[in-house]
This record gives sequence, structure tokens and C-alpha cells, in this order.
Amino acid sequence: MKIYNSSTKKLWLPIVLGVGLVGMIQSAYGEGTGSDSQVTNPAIESGQAIKQSPSFHQVDKNGDHYVTKDELKDYPYLLKHFDKVDAGKDGRLEDHEYENLVMEKEREKGQ
Repeated sequence: MKIYNSSTKKLWLPIVLGVGLVGMIQSAYGEGTGSDSQVTNPAIESGQAIKQSPSFHQVDKNGDHYVTKDELKDYPYLLKHFDKVDAGKDGRLEDHEYENLVMEKEREKGQ
């Protein structure tokens, strides 16, 4: 007759549960990363590149802490909202005005 130690009995349950959990995680991870996984983003499916807005410092090419229409000429999707967010009507955007410009672009994209 074999006598089991009570501490040995308590150890098998966490080990079995841990192994099962690792197996489930590996299975779920393998389903999403394989080459057979389907593309679910409509912008990617249609071949459109997702336009990320550049930061204020990327657009402020001359480093004067303002963004002008000339500095935005490479970003026509931002340039079309320039006059709407130029609060001072001075032809240049400060950092907070540029953030409004990016928000306007995002708002338009959501409609």
C-alpha cells in the first residue's frame, strides 16, 4: 500500500492548470499570426494606406514654432483645413492650432 504525501497532492492541480493555460495561449496566438489569417481592416483590404498625421515638429521644417501653408504643401489632406483652424487668421498655426487641424482631419475621416 502506497501512502501519498498531502503536499504532493496539492502540487499536481496548479501544474495541470498551468500546462493547460499555456496550451490555450499558444493555440490562440498561433491562429492570429499564421499566414492563413484573414485581413479584417477594410482600409488595408481596399489597398488604401492609412495616413498618419505628422507631428508638429515634423511639419515645422524651419523650427520657428509655427506651421505655415508652405510647410504643409506635402500634406494636402491637412492643408484643406488650415483656414478653418487658424484662430489668429495670421497664416500660421501654433502647436495647439495644429492639434485642432489634426482633429479636424480625423473628424472628417470619421464621417
